Amino acid sequence: MIELQGLTRVFGERTAVDNLNLRVESGQICALIGTSGCGKSTTLKMINRLIEPTSGTVLINGEDIRNQQPEQLRRRIGYAIQGIGLFPHRSVYDNIATVPRLLNWSSEQVDQRVHELLDLLKMDFDTFAHQYPHRLSGGEQQRIGVARALAARPELMLMDEPFGALDPLTRERLQGELKQIQRMLGITIILVTHDIEEAIRLADQIAVMDGGKLLQAASPRELLRNPREGFVSQLVGGEERALRLLSLSPIADLVQPTELFELNEDTPSIDAHLTLRDALARQLWQRSPVLRVVDANGATCGAISVQELLSAGGGN
Repeated sequence: MIELQGLTRVFGERTAVDNLNLRVESGQICALIGTSGCGKSTTLKMINRLIEPTSGTVLINGEDIRNQQPEQLRRRIGYAIQGIGLFPHRSVYDNIATVPRLLNWSSEQVDQRVHELLDLLKMDFDTFAHQYPHRLSGGEQQRIGVARALAARPELMLMDEPFGALDPLTRERLQGELKQIQRMLGITIILVTHDIEEAIRLADQIAVMDGGKLLQAASPRELLRNPREGFVSQLVGGEERALRLLSLSPIADLVQPTELFELNEDTPSIDAHLTLRDALARQLWQRSPVLRVVDANGATCGAISVQELLSAGGGN
């Protein structure tokens, strides 16, 4: 879907992005992560030509983006940022409709798309469509920012710290919604973040940058198990790595038959769809060496022990 070949951007005497080579497959989420000033936002802006590279090439579906006018390119790419960038003098409806109208969609097509997106984001049309941004909460504004980015059915969406200004609970909820929507629509997303937890939770591939250079690009699991020495290793953490590995696997991976344990009515339970990290937290909180695992209907489907969890956290 996206291929960056030798991508470089120099500002005066400073090299912001230095010979970056990266490939992102169709339907993946790729997180660009690193400290402030490492070049990740500059990289994102070169993909939609808000900044032109000093050298190198950006290919989208095998086509060099320099063969398209910047305005036409940007209308094919969704773009969502931390500041949201909603037009304050336009209603929610008109904000979402911005790009479809630029593409000369009919009124009926625009209206149908606004309805679809508000429904997708679980926002009632009659309640929100004619509100103005200043009347919305931060989380609601961010949802509308995502809806506007999705409005013209882009195959690619660029997101620059989209949830950075939100409180932790709202941020985690919107991250979950974004992942669900991305899987449903099959779009490719390149996400800039400074939060390793967010990258691990959302991304299929994490690209770690420092000083304008790409240090390592790998799946979350591979990055946690085999981080490159130095900055990457520091970023993914020492003791935290075990917990982050547990967050990548569902409880179902380690469920064992109930016959192996002495369960009773006081044995704490946990939902099978949660992660191994959730299970460890529950076991520590309940001070129980074993948990009863239940399905969506509340029926027991197995059990999980703290020994198995600790082993999994060690990467065994």
